[in-house]
Amino acid sequence: MIDQIRYIWQNLVLTSILLLAGIFVVPSLQFEFPLNHYVFTLLSVSAINLISWYVLARGIHKSNREGVVVMLAGIGLKFLLYLLYILVFWLVTKIVTKPFIIAFFALYLIFTFLLAVNLFKLLKNK
Repeated sequence: MIDQIRYIWQNLVLTSILLLAGIFVVPSLQFEFPLNHYVFTLLSVSAINLISWYVLARGIHKSNREGVVVMLAGIGLKFLLYLLYILVFWLVTKIVTKPFIIAFFALYLIFTFLLAVNLFKLLKNK
């Protein structure tokens, strides 16, 4: 339980730091990437990682065979949610430019690294 609270706290702190950085950096760049798209992408990536963390953490606390299946389902769910986000974003805005792709993959890598580090700590403790 403490690991879940710690991950949620770390995710919220990282989201806040990236939000503040985006508020100051995105308008100063000469990209065609509106700030509201960045904020929506950041919040979506953060929510997707919280959902996948919940599923992965549940998988760790189950028995070996069931736990592996649940953990693989969590990774698959994360992948599908990211694909769904990109599809919905494209359908709503009709704009998927190079700045969006760069920002999305940068946020994806940052949050995936956070998830992996916390998942390895949780697996090491078990």
